[in-house]
Amino acid sequence: MIDFESLNMLKEIMEEEFQPLIELYIRDSDRRFPDMRKALSEGDCESVRMTVHSLKGASSNVCAVDLAEQAHTVEKMAIDGAVNQLGGAIDRLEQSYLHVREQLSEFL
Repeated sequence: MIDFESLNMLKEIMEEEFQPLIELYIRDSDRRFPDMRKALSEGDCESVRMTVHSLKGASSNVCAVDLAEQAHTVEKMAIDGAVNQLGGAIDRLEQSYLHVREQLSEFL
């Protein structure tokens, strides 16, 4: 799920700024899933797309490559307006995120 080799390099480069970066990623990502679900309940696929797009970029920045790829798939579903499939896709994405969150927390 996480490219730990790249994450270690990022940690070396960022030094004391690394932990605040990971903490910010977790704090922001925790908020994104309720936002996605709210947008989906309102039929607002564009807001789902924008939120999952942000998660995709942030996940890529913290070397959570598989999560970023999964977010990309959900983003495409939102673009296509696949409302009936988005709920389950968001649930699966959140489960993957929770795993990444645990790994990042342990890494700190």
